[in-house]
Amino acid sequence: MTNSMRQASILAFLLIALGMGVFVTKAVRHGFPLTPGVTTTVWDFEIYLEFAGQNRATRLEVFIPTSDAERNVSGEQFYNGPFGLSLTRDDDTRNRRAIWTYRYPEGRKVLRYTAQTIGETPDDPIPSSLGRADRDARPFEGDMVRQQAFIVWTSTLRRRSADPLSQAALTIQEIFNPEGSDEIEVLLPDLPRPLAQLELARITLESQGVAARVVNGVFLSEGRRRADLRSWLEYRAGGEDVRYFPGGEPARFFTLWYGTDDFVDSRGASELDVQIALQGNRSSAEQVALGPNGDDSFAVRYFGFDGLPLTTQLVYKVLVTIPVGIVLLVFLRQFIGIQTLGTFMPVLIGIAFRETALLNGLLLFTILIAIGLAARMYLERLQLLLVPRLAVVLIFIVIAMAGITILMTGANQAIGLSISLFPMVILTMTIERMSIVWEEYSAGEAVRQAVGSLMVASLAYLAMTHPQVEYLMYNFPELLFVLMGICLLMGRYTGLRLTEIWRFRELARR
Repeated sequence: MTNSMRQASILAFLLIALGMGVFVTKAVRHGFPLTPGVTTTVWDFEIYLEFAGQNRATRLEVFIPTSDAERNVSGEQFYNGPFGLSLTRDDDTRNRRAIWTYRYPEGRKVLRYTAQTIGETPDDPIPSSLGRADRDARPFEGDMVRQQAFIVWTSTLRRRSADPLSQAALTIQEIFNPEGSDEIEVLLPDLPRPLAQLELARITLESQGVAARVVNGVFLSEGRRRADLRSWLEYRAGGEDVRYFPGGEPARFFTLWYGTDDFVDSRGASELDVQIALQGNRSSAEQVALGPNGDDSFAVRYFGFDGLPLTTQLVYKVLVTIPVGIVLLVFLRQFIGIQTLGTFMPVLIGIAFRETALLNGLLLFTILIAIGLAARMYLERLQLLLVPRLAVVLIFIVIAMAGITILMTGANQAIGLSISLFPMVILTMTIERMSIVWEEYSAGEAVRQAVGSLMVASLAYLAMTHPQVEYLMYNFPELLFVLMGICLLMGRYTGLRLTEIWRFRELARR
């Protein structure tokens, strides 16, 4: 392998690795959909507090959604009225609280918190905020009877299990057994069921070195004005993340806080009414991945057009598809051996087809090229210089386009309305190139290259206007690096083309 080939290969693979790395990051980590039109359900979430003020100092502490980096919560808004608001965060549990305070409220008062989320599924990884188990904990240390019962019970569980994962499953099975033993009833903390059972399971798992916590939130199943609070257990055993939901596993849920504390702690408020409302709305998965304020990560900020003005975005929606046509052209020329008029002329013709549609464009292109070629042949007899000759051909093309438009409009055909958008310079240069080939080689070669150009232009048009291609190239512009790397690799190919194998088939037989 020569030095130039080695450098080209290394550069190509670096470009491909860069493009694919950013692509995978956006698709996997940030959740960008890979197909256009994908929608997902975005849930509007509201905590509604209504109470009666008693003209005395009032304080309400409410858990609001946790701020784990892995959890998608956006669009938070607080409606405080005259109340003061402060937010607190517990670094140990990662719980967040909204604290509303007011000195002397009177009458009915309303406080609200709203946010948006796509929620979580039982298969999602448990957030990294679940730390390690506290092996130094001594459950029921102040109660010798309960402590002894706990030691005997957990020792039995340990003997009947093979590893931490099976022991955790056996622990939960026994605690939630409808025919529970007297030992378990004695060990249950003074909490309502099933919260008491979940807390006992957490205590037991933590004592055996398994990180666990009680989780509280809501199930996302349908829009509700008063959604019920639910509790479940998260634990990590044997390197696996497991969630246990008493009463059945939901399809999707939303975490509010960890632990066994009450959802709302109020002082100085009477007739407190707490409501949790949910409403699901279908939204573009791409917009969900970006978030309402845009994703601030490196992959999204520098490899996307969403921060540009809308008019600029529309321009780039077309521009980023052109390299796809270029790569297709390179493949057809390097490996198939299709001859075309000019190097990138077929791709330019394919871009022009975006304005005329494919069949209309082929028809108009053929008519105008035939008319223009005839005019070019006549101008050859006048022995004009190059620039004036091109100018005359260009003006003639404009006249021909205007004439065809008038005729088609008079015939009540819509095909003529798009001809004015057909690039005149592309037509002029194509006519000039075709006439040169005609003179230097033959009429057959000129027609052959013209047919090849139309075929490549048609394929480039189909590729550049395919909805999947347009979507991927606009939303994942890092794929341009991949296309560049592919062109570098194709540029090192020096073997026979497919058409050459067909041409020299007789020699191969000898």
